[in-house]
Amino acid sequence: MNINSDTNFKVYTPDYIAKEMVDKSLEIYFHGDYSRSKFDNLRCADLSCGTGNLIIPLLQTIMELSKGKLGEYIYNSSWITGYDIDGEALVICKNNISKVLEKYEIADKDINLIETNSLMEEIDETYDIVLGNPPYFGEKNNKEIFKDMRQYKFGKENYEGKMDYAYFFIAKGIDVLKDGGVLSYITTNYWFKADHAKKLREKIKKHTTFKYINNYNKSVFEDAVGQHNVVFTLKKEKKQGRLEVIDDREKYFIDSDKIYNYRDKIILAKNDDLERLDKVYNGRTHFLGELLNINQGIVSGHDRAFVFDSYEKKYSEYLKPFYKNKDIDQYSYASNKYWILYLDYKVALDKKLAKHMNPYKERLSRRREVLKSIINWWELQWARDEKIFNVPKIIGRQRSKINKFSYSEGEFYGSADIYYLTPKQKDINLFYILGYLNSKVFYDWFKYNGKMKGDNLELYATPLKETPIYYSEDKSEIAYIEKLVKKQIKNYEEETQKLIDGYFFDLKYRRK
Repeated sequence: MNINSDTNFKVYTPDYIAKEMVDKSLEIYFHGDYSRSKFDNLRCADLSCGTGNLIIPLLQTIMELSKGKLGEYIYNSSWITGYDIDGEALVICKNNISKVLEKYEIADKDINLIETNSLMEEIDETYDIVLGNPPYFGEKNNKEIFKDMRQYKFGKENYEGKMDYAYFFIAKGIDVLKDGGVLSYITTNYWFKADHAKKLREKIKKHTTFKYINNYNKSVFEDAVGQHNVVFTLKKEKKQGRLEVIDDREKYFIDSDKIYNYRDKIILAKNDDLERLDKVYNGRTHFLGELLNINQGIVSGHDRAFVFDSYEKKYSEYLKPFYKNKDIDQYSYASNKYWILYLDYKVALDKKLAKHMNPYKERLSRRREVLKSIINWWELQWARDEKIFNVPKIIGRQRSKINKFSYSEGEFYGSADIYYLTPKQKDINLFYILGYLNSKVFYDWFKYNGKMKGDNLELYATPLKETPIYYSEDKSEIAYIEKLVKKQIKNYEEETQKLIDGYFFDLKYRRK
């Protein structure tokens, strides 16, 4: 979504966000030295400036600082350069800047605004400050744009499959910074842990140091509900220092080099929390992916064709009990309210099925897998290996405010927002692992190191596989947790859960 494309500055970038980014950047740049030469040498840029929603408050703040520190309003036309692909937006930006200069009675109206795609431009100038509220949108529905980017050296070097377009702007901003320069951006916070942001995090870690992070973890834009925004400031230097963090409105400081976890994902946690998480990691015997197969549920391609809200006896040979994400709770799950026509490659289209499926044929035939002749038009888009729905297994919600995992031995066919965890070896005790997955220790680990969207855990396959676990070699410990978990399955009690939590919590201190 191109937040900067709108001409209304106040709607799309609230004043308090612009002020926060400008103030933090200038504070780091001047670092107490407000000499005339420091002002004269200042060079700033916005690589997607739009109508000036960041560079205008930047200019105003510099002007006010010059009056306060030097005793007079000064202006340097080389202070600020704005780049944007939208010529109409730049006209508005130029007019707005002219009004600012008139306010301060500045006769020099030279303004550096360049109509270009800054990502594809070879920018020779380097800057002390780069501000940005870049456009963010994914590759899925914009393949041509990303394909074009890969034709350029910069795009090829910084491209990563399934990335967000905003990542290019962060990378470009780092490239055009002077050594010691400051970058302040507002973006979504997904790239902190996203699998498809590895290149970006590697670049940030190699060339910069985090100085400031304000994780709003909600949308700060009125017209972009559902986003989870963050303001962050980097300095182009590799020097350990103190990082200021505001997370969930709580402010604290941590060592800047501790922001990266063991997989170089960015986590926000206090020093005490980091020490606790280190004990979980160092106390591991395995990662979950070493013990379990983790598979996603069924993708039908069109639920209306395959899913019934009552049992249709005439299709009994194809019907399977079907569950939704919301049916799963900790240790237990609700009875199924739905049934699914389980049509995989083994099912031929007879007259009875054809009568039901034909009304959906046109839509089902447009699915990618049908067009590529991977499946027949009447099949489920991704039926999965049917075995995972019938063997003893742990089932879990893909997204939930807390960790909710249960156990199933019988038929449990579920949608794609359910994950199926099956043992890689026969002797693995699923009840022991289920106790861990429902524990506060797991929640604590995943909250910081796993994937989050707002306040929800996103329990996808990759972060689950990467989760450390202590799997005891002591059979009496396994039996102890198994007994407690079976008790919870039968009848959940808080006191029993405290025993399970206590066991896994104590492990952090038993092992080095």
